Amino acid sequence: MEFTGRYFCYALAQTLHGELVGLEDTNMATTAPRGKDSWTKVVDVMTKNPLTVTPSETVAQADELMTANKIRQLPIVEETELVGIVTDRDIRSFLGTSLLESPETREKALNTEVREIMTTEPITLSPDDDLEDAVELLIEEKMGGIPVVDEAAGLVGIVTYVDVLRCFLNRLLED
Repeated sequence: MEFTGRYFCYALAQTLHGELVGLEDTNMATTAPRGKDSWTKVVDVMTKNPLTVTPSETVAQADELMTANKIRQLPIVEETELVGIVTDRDIRSFLGTSLLESPETREKALNTEVREIMTTEPITLSPDDDLEDAVELLIEEKMGGIPVVDEAAGLVGIVTYVDVLRCFLNRLLED
């Protein structure tokens, strides 16, 4: 079968609903209707126990952690409670011109606490949310990742566009 952009879109839609199906001659995905309970859930694809920082850690520490682990989002926690999120884009934007200024200005910026630049009250998902809802949020809000919070346990994961693509690739390879 030729792997086209159209096939990719239909296969991704089917992956979100928990099943990859074949295509008819019309190049349309076909599937029997299913209830929401059969859809893939956030918990099935999220990165569990993500790396985190506390609000008092510095911008330099957060940047080093993200760079070393090749990640773009860091949830900010106090104990297990999510209090914010910081992204590589937040850090680049904050540091901006200070990297080009005096060494003192650069050092002051790098030693700023993450609480000063984090997004407070970030959008979150529940582990039991449908993956489809997560993907819609990622697209609509133009976000790379969304923290996953359990009411009782606090922060339990993060779902990123990479997690979604990895899930989709695994489904494609199963066929």
